[in-house]
Amino acid sequence: MFRYCPRCGFESPDFLENRKIHCSSCGFLFYQNTAAAVAVLLECGEEYVIMKRARDPGKGMLDLPGGFVDPDESAEEACRREIKEELGVDVYNLRYITSHGNTYPYKGITYKTCDLLFTGECRTREFVLQEHEIQGVVFMRKGELPLEDFAFESLKIMLKEL
Repeated sequence: MFRYCPRCGFESPDFLENRKIHCSSCGFLFYQNTAAAVAVLLECGEEYVIMKRARDPGKGMLDLPGGFVDPDESAEEACRREIKEELGVDVYNLRYITSHGNTYPYKGITYKTCDLLFTGECRTREFVLQEHEIQGVVFMRKGELPLEDFAFESLKIMLKEL
């Protein structure tokens, strides 16, 4: 995680319990807490809106609209914001379904997340894609989701449970 203590520069602070960094030299303590992330199984008529990822992790693989929850934001607010940013549409009838832990490797750092799955509805197929995030959108019929093609293990588990 850290090679040197951010406070005093001591080499090799301890990484304890897979969640906190402790410097034995100055007493610095930093908790690496789990980040909250949301995903929305978005219904559009009789089909789901499934995205293809445009960047790593999982570039080219399937994903659901969503992303990280910002500070001072509820999970529901994050769902609405992320769908508006990624697809340019509003989400209706948003409902929480389940959650699962995940490991999210990004630019050489491994983050632990708690992924929250929601369902919701959209009323249009006229999307404005956030191209640096989304390679494309496909529509899939209910019951035909190829779980093995999804980028994240947590999504595979939650979708299977659903």
